[in-house]
Amino acid sequence: MTVEPAASNRWRVFHCAAVIGLAGGLMGWLWSVCLTGPAWAENRSAADPKRELEELNRQLDQKKRQQQATVRKEQSVLGELDALDRRVHAGRRQMTVLDRQIRDRSQTVKQLDDDVTRLEQSVGTLRQSVAARLRAVYVSGVDGEWAMLFGASDYQDLLMRLDGLQRIAARESALMADYARQRDALADALRAQRDASERLNRERRELAGVLDDITGARADKRTLLARVRTERTTTAKAITELEESAKQLQELLKRLELEAAKRKTDGRLAQAKGRLPWPYDGAVTGLFGRQRHSQYNTDIFRRGIEIKAREGDAVKAVYQGVVVYADWFKGYGLVVVLDHGDHYYTLYAHLGKTDIKVGEAVTVGQAIGVVGETGLSDEQTLYFELRHHGTPLDPLTWLKKRG
Repeated sequence: MTVEPAASNRWRVFHCAAVIGLAGGLMGWLWSVCLTGPAWAENRSAADPKRELEELNRQLDQKKRQQQATVRKEQSVLGELDALDRRVHAGRRQMTVLDRQIRDRSQTVKQLDDDVTRLEQSVGTLRQSVAARLRAVYVSGVDGEWAMLFGASDYQDLLMRLDGLQRIAARESALMADYARQRDALADALRAQRDASERLNRERRELAGVLDDITGARADKRTLLARVRTERTTTAKAITELEESAKQLQELLKRLELEAAKRKTDGRLAQAKGRLPWPYDGAVTGLFGRQRHSQYNTDIFRRGIEIKAREGDAVKAVYQGVVVYADWFKGYGLVVVLDHGDHYYTLYAHLGKTDIKVGEAVTVGQAIGVVGETGLSDEQTLYFELRHHGTPLDPLTWLKKRG
């Protein structure tokens, strides 16, 4: 009797130990799962590091390209100005094309409006004629024609009445055919009018977009030029780049010198010293030589003169010669260079537009472009240089004296 409780107690102890062991094993498994993850997770993620590395490399490359683009942009003030000038120039050319298209389209729409009005009147008149004839046929009925024929007094009269009916039928057939043609023509004119009006509206919206882009580019340029004036580092960078650009221009003129023998020029510009006409009749705002730049508050050496001008006005050749360069040049904007023979060259910069081509001969006083705001300039000026053997000369000693 005393053994049973002891056995029962031993069973209880064994049972508790088993439960505790099982619980401990379960907790250990759960901790292993939490800390290390299950085996299927390890297998699934085995390939992830490669994809993650590829994605990381892609992001790094993208960041690197963005950083390089930012550095390039920060490193080149003149490059950014050049891009903005080209954007404005391209927009203006596109605007010129769109203006012409809109004028032509407007004329087409007006002509179509007139055609529609005329056709509507013609169709209305024909519709009334057709309606009147249908009413007459309805009133007389089919028997009317038979009565007319049977009312003939003789055979000759019958033939005459039959001929009359045939003429009426032909006229009515022509009336209906004309009405159908005019109605179709009106439908075609209305479609053409609608299509032309839609194209006109699209072109006007496109023009508005181009104008917005031009306005934005010019605003961006003003902002950049304001930085050049007010930020010392940006000013120094712009002046350094402009000096480098001047050296590149010197190299360009040297290359042009080597090709001078192939060009036909009279070489008598030296005889006109002090009597050359002005490329533009405006006040001189920047003199030749070393001086302190009023806008950038730093010493510069100007190889030509700045002449106050009005945007869109013509710029003229000071002497006859041959066009040897007509393109963009960093820092100078749109540039034209003329070879006058005997190693004399004139340069016209900050142009807004030019239509002359390299190799084209020009005469004294001929328009070679129009004034613009291109290059390192935030005002409307013409930059003018005169060089001999590549050496800059003071243009004021060569141009005609003004009272």
